[in-house]
Amino acid sequence: MRLLVINPNTTQAMTAEIGAAARAVAAPTTEVDCISPSGGPRSIEGFADEAIAAYHTLETVASTQGQYDGYAIACFGDPGLYACREVSEVPVVGIAEAAMHMASLVAHRWSIVTVIPRVEPFLAEAVHRAGLDGRCASIRCTPLSVLEIEQDIERTKRLIVEHARLAIDEDGAEAILLGCAGLGPIDKAMQEVLGVPVLDGVPCAVKLLEGLHAYGVTTSKAKAFQRPEPKQLVGCPAGLVAAYARTQGGVA
Repeated sequence: MRLLVINPNTTQAMTAEIGAAARAVAAPTTEVDCISPSGGPRSIEGFADEAIAAYHTLETVASTQGQYDGYAIACFGDPGLYACREVSEVPVVGIAEAAMHMASLVAHRWSIVTVIPRVEPFLAEAVHRAGLDGRCASIRCTPLSVLEIEQDIERTKRLIVEHARLAIDEDGAEAILLGCAGLGPIDKAMQEVLGVPVLDGVPCAVKLLEGLHAYGVTTSKAKAFQRPEPKQLVGCPAGLVAAYARTQGGVA
């Protein structure tokens, strides 16, 4: 199968690391492409960032229909996830939702450890959207911005471990979710130190997409994720225009 992993921000170094994390767990028969959209913020740390990234991610999914067997949205807020499911003929999985569901199979309650405090509200929304509020013990935020993660990796590890231990000791977390795609490279080192499952959403999304493909199921078009109603779009890219020209039965 062929997967497209989309890093919704436009920092190419992070895109390369996300691609490496995806390929490291992919089956030998799975081809993984990893890209950033052609436009958008360098990092996603608020609702405005998320809205811009969601638009460009949606256009990327719409314009590549027929080329891939599945898509992973590699930002922990899952920007544009539901919209992408509307325009896609194949499964679209967000790394936050993937990590939450996978963690729920191995732990009764889990915590998200993430970057600066301003991201907490939209990560809380992602938890609620996934219907997993009761499984989330806490969202612990560090002082790290997204782009600071790689500047001093030892400081990053120290801060993430410190906040993860608080989540385990004070909040009752039995597993830790790394709440930013840029944190993926430290997952196994953290798991060894903490002694509980530590999940990076990128590998979770890849393995779930492989499972959906092997099982022969894709996104339901019965109601919530029906194709968009055919209508004229003004000033939008060709991929989105084409997506809006499709109907349930084919092309309008």
